[in-house]
Amino acid sequence: MKVLVLDPDESSRDAVRRGFAAAGGSVRVFSTLAEADRALVEHDPDVVVAALESGSGTDLVRQLRGGNRSRIVYALVDSEDLERAVESGADDFLWRPVSAGRVGQLATAAAARRQTEASLEETRLRLASVEVHESLPGRSPGWISALASLERAAASGASVLLTGESGTEKDAAALAIHRLSPRGAGRLIYISEGESLELATRQARPGTLFLPSVEATSAGFQEAVLRQLEGTARFIVALDEAPREALEAGRLLPRLYDALAGHTVHLPPLREREGDVALLARRFLDQIDPALSLDPDALDALQAHDWPGNTRELAETVRRAARISEDVIGPTVVRSVLGRPLPRARMRQRKAPVVRIAVGDSLADVERRLISKTLEFARGNKKKTAELLKLSLKTIYNKIKEYGLEH
Repeated sequence: MKVLVLDPDESSRDAVRRGFAAAGGSVRVFSTLAEADRALVEHDPDVVVAALESGSGTDLVRQLRGGNRSRIVYALVDSEDLERAVESGADDFLWRPVSAGRVGQLATAAAARRQTEASLEETRLRLASVEVHESLPGRSPGWISALASLERAAASGASVLLTGESGTEKDAAALAIHRLSPRGAGRLIYISEGESLELATRQARPGTLFLPSVEATSAGFQEAVLRQLEGTARFIVALDEAPREALEAGRLLPRLYDALAGHTVHLPPLREREGDVALLARRFLDQIDPALSLDPDALDALQAHDWPGNTRELAETVRRAARISEDVIGPTVVRSVLGRPLPRARMRQRKAPVVRIAVGDSLADVERRLISKTLEFARGNKKKTAELLKLSLKTIYNKIKEYGLEH
């Protein structure tokens, strides 16, 4: 049990130190809040015993907790000022002159509470592990390896770089990393460019910040993320392309990559997950309509497709096929939904759709239709859409949001 004692009075400070040390605590003592401030972050104490004259009661207790809801704060006051201790919001209090017996009581209570919280946390993590395997199903060796990396990164408590093509379930993976981490009882907060990172960091304590599609953000915003990373915040940063490509194209700040690269989790594309297409297709169908089934030839057609849109595309394909089927989804329905299954290498041979415009059409409407058709041609791949239209990935994301285009 790590204990921090904050008290300008040397006599009572030493009495508290001896009492908690006798109970097996690792104790650090300070006479002023300014001296203790850094230790609150670096030492991360389980228990803080603080004299209320170090600051105003309620504000001081809130500051000492620092967003750590499990941290125990005991108020230390002179005997005639017990009412102030009670009103401070502290978990309990002790008074001067400090009694060794009272310190022993508080140390015992803190140890019991920590044991209970540890048991609850163990239960939470077991449940979170079940949730993760339920939300990210798959049996292919590559996927199992990715989940193992995910669990290791979660347990490390460090910030994480999450890589993988668009549609590889990085949102679900980010939530899994958060839930399996020591911060999992807190919130997972999505952030985007234009928001105050300082505010988001305060709101997330003791949770996690998630930045999707970092390559679509500016260098200035990535610099701001890097500054927050160097503090106490935990980030999960998602990248929708290979790091080398993003670095070479200037879409990923090298220093941000260096700060995150030590804890990287890569989610393989669906085309590399042998056997998982059938498993996921049946799973999606059960969620949509358990009365429907998939014909074996329909499953073959699904497995023959190379899924440039990954799991997201598979889920949408099953949903659309289910909508136009009665009892069994057959291969004809699957092929009609997919177009015609083509290997990835032949994608560029597909005939591009034509966007027709007429005099009187607004530029905004023409732009919307052009982006929509290009997205359709690229099977929802936003990076490919940006390349075809000679636009930045950030612009494509903004236009999709502006025009309400979903693929």
